[in-house]
Amino acid sequence: MRSFWLLVAEAVGDAFRRRIVGGVAIAGLLSIAMLESCTGCTPSINVNGEVRELVEVRGAFGFTTFLVLGLWGIALAGVLASDHLRSTLDDGSASLFLARPVPRESFALARLTGVMGVTTVAGGIVLGIAAFLLATRSGLPVAPALSAAGACALGALTVATLAMAASLVLPRAVTVLLVLGSVGMVALANGVAPFANDAGWLAAIDRVGPPLASSMALALAPWLEGVAIPGDGVRLAARGVAWAIAALLALVFAFRRVELGR
Repeated sequence: MRSFWLLVAEAVGDAFRRRIVGGVAIAGLLSIAMLESCTGCTPSINVNGEVRELVEVRGAFGFTTFLVLGLWGIALAGVLASDHLRSTLDDGSASLFLARPVPRESFALARLTGVMGVTTVAGGIVLGIAAFLLATRSGLPVAPALSAAGACALGALTVATLAMAASLVLPRAVTVLLVLGSVGMVALANGVAPFANDAGWLAAIDRVGPPLASSMALALAPWLEGVAIPGDGVRLAARGVAWAIAALLALVFAFRRVELGR
């Protein structure tokens, strides 16, 4: 167990050396600055031809803001994971670590844990500040935000794990595009399928795919007035956990098949 956490520390240190943490920090600060600016003003908006103050639609504003930030965190995890394991194969450091009595599964999972550590800190700060600002300035309860943050973390784990597994067979640029496209497509399916009579293939993605947006949306439903979000929270959580487990198994299987020293 001690060797595993040493590998995790090395993975986090590698993220610092490659200036990944700095980039994540800048992105997080920009998100916080935009959020602070948006929650600090109360402009008038037009809703169905009727002029209304932002405070009157605070639930919808908070719902959309938190959901977008959550999806940002999920995509960020996938992008960071897209080469955090692959890079160790390219520079030969994986061979050096695995020359010791270190199981391949431990090495791959340690690299994943390093990515999730960086993402969790960044996402936790951004979502935490978002929940605080929405609670103090818009009067929205904090409990739904905490539930949505948990769903976001599970989705981030799934996407990061799948991205890391895909990076073993795909170039980094392709993996990044796959991550961004997949997160966007699943979010679109989660948003359209529950309210459409015939959503076609989007309905299939929403029904069997990872509930990246739908799980967060259901958690944030108490913020919406007069709008019912369809779905069963227990079933969505179970499907999210199933996807995370399947992704972890896929990563371990893929890394076991990689030939070292190529």
